Amino acid sequence: MSLYKSSSLAMIPTAYKDGKLYSVRPTDGSGDFTFSRGSNLAATRVDVNGLIEKGRENLLLQSNQFDTTWSTANGASVTGGQSGYDGSSDAWLLEKTATAASHIVQSITQSGVQTFSVYVKANTLSKITLWANVVGSGNPFAEFDLSTQTLSDSSLLVASDISSVSGGWYRVSASFNENITIVRIYVEDFSAVTAGSIYIQDAQLEQGLVATDYIETGTSAAQSGILEDMPRLDYSGGASCPSLLLEPQRSNLLPNSEYFGAWNNTTYPVTITSNAATSPDGTTNATLITPTSGSDRHAIREINVVAIAGTTYTLSAFFKKAGSRYVVFGDSGDNLWRLVTADLDEGTITNETNATGTIEPYANDWYRITCTFTRNNPPTIQTFLGASPNDTNIAAPSFDNTSLTTYVYGAQVEASSSYPTSYIPTYGSSVTRSFDNAGTRTDMQDFLGTDTGAWFMHLDEFYFDITGTGLGSIILAVNGQQATSIELIQDGQFQYKITLNNSTAIENLDGEDKLLMNWSSEFFKIFINGVERYSSTSSQWSNAFTHLILPQTTRAPHIKIKQMLFFPTALTDSECIALTTL
Repeated sequence: MSLYKSSSLAMIPTAYKDGKLYSVRPTDGSGDFTFSRGSNLAATRVDVNGLIEKGRENLLLQSNQFDTTWSTANGASVTGGQSGYDGSSDAWLLEKTATAASHIVQSITQSGVQTFSVYVKANTLSKITLWANVVGSGNPFAEFDLSTQTLSDSSLLVASDISSVSGGWYRVSASFNENITIVRIYVEDFSAVTAGSIYIQDAQLEQGLVATDYIETGTSAAQSGILEDMPRLDYSGGASCPSLLLEPQRSNLLPNSEYFGAWNNTTYPVTITSNAATSPDGTTNATLITPTSGSDRHAIREINVVAIAGTTYTLSAFFKKAGSRYVVFGDSGDNLWRLVTADLDEGTITNETNATGTIEPYANDWYRITCTFTRNNPPTIQTFLGASPNDTNIAAPSFDNTSLTTYVYGAQVEASSSYPTSYIPTYGSSVTRSFDNAGTRTDMQDFLGTDTGAWFMHLDEFYFDITGTGLGSIILAVNGQQATSIELIQDGQFQYKITLNNSTAIENLDGEDKLLMNWSSEFFKIFINGVERYSSTSSQWSNAFTHLILPQTTRAPHIKIKQMLFFPTALTDSECIALTTL
């Protein structure tokens, strides 16, 4: 603790907001780090509960102000100030005259997998219908009967739900996969001519298969969870303390990562049941895959991803044991099977065919399984996944056993990738997550001495897909120039590079590491994991370091930073050993 208190700048991932990571030292704001990603809500992290946290958005405007952006039709009217499900007076009375098809409506253009939800309570009437107008023919709708807590009628739905809240309130939701232009809330159904009313509150339209926690909106859509420019404090692997997760730009090329009903389930026949179990994100949006009867291959496939010859791909998906101990996952494109088989009892990869695989545990007894390979021929990646009766497969297995079921969630295909990055959700089209940009500081002279100082980092999980040598990813430099600098680089593997007037010394790193560079006008030393790994009596460090260059677009790694400390003067050898011992 005394060493921590002597630091001039301490970045220990704790407090943050959209666009900023606060320094623990100093606390006046001068040490804070700016942060940007600026693409969309594609980024995810593993939160303190071990669950995948996404960015979420309520796409409706005035989501609980039903007399503004919303309009009434066919004799409907709304009155605010009613007692709500949450103890507030924010509910609305939605009334209809003795006219058919009374409803409120909001125009909105959206596509893909969406869930429309609202809180509702019976008054003199007890039915409500959620409806969406579709570009083209066919309109999805869900009619709920609150008196029986059932879905009484529906069309073109992916899923629906009615959940009791309290005090006679329910949350009803309808999920569909359509291009829509309008959403409507009907009192009763389309044809009922009985006058009466119900209570409504807090409407939401969002991407995905389930209704998530309500987000209030005004004149614009509102977001929650992992926002565009939010630093990702990640608790992967059951970590008790978070790391700052920095990743390169990546795309999930699969158009539907969670709605497997949009995949092909007829070539290798199976039954797909959406929203069948709690997924790694903590909501009930996992899918159950059940083989049909018959001695055939039984799996689902997505065959629309274009393959580029000579490109390395990493496929990943989450699996949870249902009836089958073993699962098989991979690519069947260009008549060559590339697959891995995994044991969900033991949490191990049991077989690799023309590919390499990994398996990693997640919350709620889930595993993320990866399959990495290089495609030598087009035309398409044919992602497939399913259960297996065997622990070894050279192709998707054939079997006749309808009990060999498995749960799946969150499939991903990444190109030019030798490793998987964090999950990127998709709901109808491929999605790109931009790289995590922690920026460049030009004020390091305020935290380091003119010719003395120390730089400590506790790092984890270094992965690169960049080829070539000398590509720095984290650099401490004089005047932004690499001629006098300390760099983390990729040169076949993750390494340290110290450049003293263009002479270099390199040390290899592997896995979790604590690293410290310690210097004065008399010496330069590197300590890694409690051991002095490099020492020089050079006196060439005559200028203060001015620039801290964190990962940039062209050299972004996957990296986790647990701590980063700077000291204004050199530390003793014993202090360096104590600080870097794992």
